[in-house]
Parts: sequence; structure tokens; C-alpha cells
Amino acid sequence: MKKTLLFWGLALVLGSSESLVFSQNLQPMPIQSGFNADVVANGVGPSASSTTADVDGVNYNFVARDFQLTSTSAALTYGLPTNGLITSLVAAPAGLTYQLASYNSPNSLRLQNANDAGTLVFTTPLAAVNLYMLATSGSGASTVSVTVNFTDNTSQTFTNLALADWYGGTNFAITGLGRINRTNDVLETGSGTNPRLYQIPMALATGNQSKLIQSVTVTKTGTGGIPNIMAFSANAFTPCEGPTNITYVSANDGGTLSWTAPANAPSSGYEYYYSTSATPPNDTTIPSGSVAAGVTSVTLTGLPIGTTYYFWVRSNCGTEQGFWQFTSFTTGQLSVTYTNGDINTEFSTTATVTSTNACPGSLTVNVPAGYYIASTDVSYTMTTASNGWMSEQRSLLVCTTNATTEAAISSGVGGTTGTYSYSRTGLNLANNLTGAVNFELRAWRTFGGSGCDANYNKVDNNSWKITVTLTQTLSNTENEQPKVTVYPVPFRSVLHLTQADEIQTVTFRDTTGKVIRTLESPEAAVNLADLASGLYWVSLQMRDGSVQNTKVIKE
Repeated sequence: MKKTLLFWGLALVLGSSESLVFSQNLQPMPIQSGFNADVVANGVGPSASSTTADVDGVNYNFVARDFQLTSTSAALTYGLPTNGLITSLVAAPAGLTYQLASYNSPNSLRLQNANDAGTLVFTTPLAAVNLYMLATSGSGASTVSVTVNFTDNTSQTFTNLALADWYGGTNFAITGLGRINRTNDVLETGSGTNPRLYQIPMALATGNQSKLIQSVTVTKTGTGGIPNIMAFSANAFTPCEGPTNITYVSANDGGTLSWTAPANAPSSGYEYYYSTSATPPNDTTIPSGSVAAGVTSVTLTGLPIGTTYYFWVRSNCGTEQGFWQFTSFTTGQLSVTYTNGDINTEFSTTATVTSTNACPGSLTVNVPAGYYIASTDVSYTMTTASNGWMSEQRSLLVCTTNATTEAAISSGVGGTTGTYSYSRTGLNLANNLTGAVNFELRAWRTFGGSGCDANYNKVDNNSWKITVTLTQTLSNTENEQPKVTVYPVPFRSVLHLTQADEIQTVTFRDTTGKVIRTLESPEAAVNLADLASGLYWVSLQMRDGSVQNTKVIKE
């Protein structure tokens, strides 16, 4: 149900005689209008054709994961999520998400000059305890002021909010995005740790927490870099407290989602909703199901493997429902966490992706028969000690089963002590492997003594986590009758597809899992004369939604 200002005023009056504690009700705040620049290259074609301005004043743009210079360009393993959904890496509040604006329209409030200002109007006014801004600064740090405008024509202003440069800052919500030069379309990976978007918190005054936020006005103060304001989220104000800490344990055909009950558990349990679409539910959405009071988990089954789902859960307080709380999950994921103690770093100033390490951490992921790894995610934290610095950290993930490493070593940032968080997704170093798949995390430091120890930098125990996304094996089972015959095998230049009119997309991958070519609505005869000789995995996405996988050999 909609929450009017009258309702909130009544809630405050009713609660004035006793102390009310409001738990987290984390909500993205979609923006209706006010962005003035498209700074994200996406889709197929030159980056200048899908952007209107750069981020930093020197021709560099963010890039989305679906960007391809041509239709045959390899898929990116970095970039902003295609669906625009970002789950913040900042530890508190845990689970905060942002929804970026469409990459096909203005998606940044870009403030180039001192005193430039713009107003972002929210799609749905919302009362909040805390407001969170997702932003960055190109070509150097900058400062802004933010005026929060309420529907009752009052406001609250936050001044001197610092925005770090999009390379190397702390308190980032997302990192390792990569970028592209819009003048020559040269891509940069950012070494897996840059560029970054940062989270800037704003705590609303107690007297303003029941007011509906209509818009925010952001002004660049002083000189410096170029602020880019990308999204907002909030800890919403409501007496029907929401669940927190939504977690997911995967199964091949679904999984179990669990959450933590609020301090005042809802009297009528919880309602949940899930979909393959990232469009969030609203007050009129019919829930997918519900659980009784005291139950804090639900098991979903019958879902196709390797599919990303979006899941929301909300408290049901009887006469009032709380806000939907969000997470996403992918079926067929396995996660393993290292629990054998802190991992030492080895002193080295010359470590490369080919360097061995005398004290790596080791993890094994056991992939069930009939499945193989489609991609790998990794996350961990590294902490300094004594007078070690975060910028002296170096680390690399290696799949020792097939002797494949990441493309670049990751480095920490900051000439101070502290803990630095690392998170990289969509890695292809273990693709197509099955059974027991072994990984190493190799960690070095560039300062402090010699050999292996934890005296200056270390990988924290219980922080290194490997998550692999599975898919079904690429060969058809003996009992399956393929809809499409792919011939001849081996072939020299032309590959033939029977019933090609039933194929929506055909994708060719090499033995490392790298996408070599994707064809929409392919012809019955596909000319692949330019491909190098070797083995290729072929995935046929059918128009009826089914997928057929096979392999071919080019002579």
C-alpha cells in the first residue's frame, strides 16, 4: 500500500510515547528526470555512438558488459552490469543496491564547472532515515553539496561531500569496471580494480525522516575533477521493519534463500517475489508466495540451471507491508570459502602473472558429474600490519587444474594501513572444467622483510571465497535427440545447420570458454573460414527457449 505523509505523521504521534527502533529497509530510488549526460558505452558499435559525453574531460567513458565494437567482438569480462543493478561492496549497510538509469539515455548528472548544478527528481517520493549517493569524479577528486528537497517544500543541505577520483579511491560500491576511449575505442581493463563508483552516505535529521523526498539538487563546489552522480538509494523509514542479510545456497534447479528477521518480527510472516526480470515489484504486484511468521527461508525448485533470478522479500505486518528487500542469484552456483587461517604474503617487487608463490592458499571446488564451469567469481580482503600499506598488496587467482591465471595481478590502493576488499566476477580461467577443480590465491607484498609471513600484509581468514557458475555439459546425452544437426565434423570452412529457422542465436567458444563469435538468426550455411583450426564449443539457443550444445572441429 502507498505510504502517505498523513500516515507517517500519525505513526510519529503514536510512537511519541515510547522509543521506536527502525531496522534497515534498503531501497534503490529510481530517478525520473534530471540526468544530463550518457557516459556509459553499451551495445554494438563505436563508443561515441552510444555516449554523449565523457566522464573525465579527457575522452574516457564507462563501459557496460554488453559493449561490442562489432558484432564479432569478444564479450567483455568487466564493465558495468548489463542490467544496471549494483550491490554495494561497502560493508555497512550490507545489501544496499543501486539501479542505474538506462545506458541508452542520459545516466549521469555531470557537473563540469564550479557552481554547475542539477536536480534529480525521484520516480516515487520516499521517506528515509539515510540517503546514499552513488557517484565518482573524473580527472581528480571534487566536492559537491546536496540539497534534499521534500514534498512539503522544506529541504536539508549536506555540504563539502568529497568525491574521489574514479581511479584508486576508497569506500567504493563497485570496482574493476574498465573504461574506453571514445575517440579511438581503445579498451582498458583497469587491472581488475579500476575505475570505481563510490558510496556517499547522508544521515537525515530526525525531524526530516518522516518527510517524503521529492528530489535532490547537487552542486559542484570549487574546482577539481568532474562529478558524475549516477544513482541514489535509501534506508527507508517505515514501522513495518524489513528483513536483512538475504543469503542464497545454490542448487542446480534452484536453491534456498534465507534472511535475518528484524528486531520486531512481522506478525504475519513474509511475502516473496522472484523473476528473471530485474524490474522490481510494487504495491500492486502479486507475490510469488509467502511463508508463515517465524519462518525465515524459502526453497525454490524447478528453475533452469545457469539462469540469473531477481528475488525480493518483505515483511507482512498484518495491516501494513514493509518495503521489498532485494538480492539476485544464479542457479547452479557453488561457493567455497577458505577457512584454514590467514594466508601469508611473500615479499616480491617483481611478481607477474607467471610468478610462482611459496605460500599460496588453496581451495578445491567439486563440480558434480554432468556439469562444467561457465565462469568464476572471487572475493577476499587483505589487511595490513605494522607499517605495511594497502598499496603494497599484490594478489592473483590461479586455476592449477589447467594452469591458467588471471590476465593481471590485482593491487591495493592507499598509502596507509587498513583492510582492502577485492572482488572480481566473470573470470574464465576455469571454464569447461569438471570434477575436482583446484585454485590458488597467490599473495605478495612489496615492502617488509623477506620470504613469507603476515607481519606486514596478509589475506584474512574466512574472506577468500570462490564462486563458480555451472552449466550443463556441452555434449548431448546419449538419450537426447538433437533438434539441430551440425555438420560436417570436422569441417574446413562452412558449417551447416539443419532447421536453422528454429535457431535464435548460435555462439562459438574456444577451449578456454572465450566467446569467439555470436550469430543472431544464423543461415543454414555458416562461413567460418577465418577461424583458426581447433576444437570449438557450440551453443544453440532455440526460439522455443531450449538450448542445444555440441562441439565441432575445424581443420
